[in-house]
Amino acid sequence: MRRLLFPLALLLAACSYTLTVDLGSMTLNLSGLPSTSPSPGDAYVVFPKDPQTFNPPPVDVVRGVRLEGRAVADVPLDATLAVYGRLQNPGEDPGCYSLGDLVLCPEASAGEGLGEIAFQGGDQAPFALEGETLTQGVRQGKLWFGLRVKGALPPGLGEIRLEELKARVTVGL
Repeated sequence: MRRLLFPLALLLAACSYTLTVDLGSMTLNLSGLPSTSPSPGDAYVVFPKDPQTFNPPPVDVVRGVRLEGRAVADVPLDATLAVYGRLQNPGEDPGCYSLGDLVLCPEASAGEGLGEIAFQGGDQAPFALEGETLTQGVRQGKLWFGLRVKGALPPGLGEIRLEELKARVTVGL
C-alpha cells in the first residue's frame, strides 16, 4: 500500500499550480480615530466600512494563498501593524462600532490574524500575509482587512495604504 501512496502523492502534487490574482490597493483613512492610545486590554482593530473586492480566481480548488504587497504611511513610522481578515461585515457585528467610514472591533473579535507589517522608521514596508480567512476571501472575491497599531497611534498619522496587493494562489487537487 505504501508503494502505491507515494507515486499517487507525487502525481497529485504535480497537478497543482500557482497563479497570481491582483487585489488592487486599499486605503485606510485613520484621521477620524481618537488620538489617545488605548489602555492595555482595550486594543481595537480598524476596518474600512467597505470590503476589498476583486475578481476571484477562475478555479474551484484553491489550496492556499500568500498575499504580498507594500504598506505606505503618510508619515514615517517606527511601529508594527497587525493585519486581520474577516469574511463577514464588521459593521454588522454587535461587538464592533462604526466611526464614519471606519469600523472598530475589539481585538478578541476582530477575525483571523494574517500577519504583521513592520515599519522601521520609514514610510514604506513590504509584507506577506497568510491564513485560512485570506484563502476563503480570495475564493469569494471579498474580504475585510483590518489593522491594529501595536502601541500608541503615532501623531500625524492620517492614512495607511496597502498597495500592489498580489495574491499568489495555489490551486489543484
